Amino acid sequence: MASILIVDDDQPVLTTLEILLRSEGHEVRAFEAAAEANDALWSGEPLDLVITDLRMSPIDGIQFIDVVNEARPDVPILVVSAYLDEPAIAEVERRGCAGYVKKPFTMEEILTAVYRILRPEKKS
Repeated sequence: MASILIVDDDQPVLTTLEILLRSEGHEVRAFEAAAEANDALWSGEPLDLVITDLRMSPIDGIQFIDVVNEARPDVPILVVSAYLDEPAIAEVERRGCAGYVKKPFTMEEILTAVYRILRPEKKS
């Protein structure tokens, strides 16, 4: 299955995402802060998807998206945040994120978004 890196400073959300995605058979590395995830990004280990929150500190989600784009420009990013207003959506789209899900979310919403990114429909 896929190798997924998750960054979210909301521990219950982080744990929920980690358990859900592991139950689907994915390899998951979960971090409460973007700074903690840097080593995993730059390690060169396989990585198929990054899931990140937007409002975190000291490094916020937008800054982390920029780091991901620099370290792993080929890896898609899924944003999961309670703060997805029109300007935030425009910003994550401008930075090339593959998708977004607004908190609170259902398990189905997350899995749909993840699999839409990991298994895009082939166009004939």
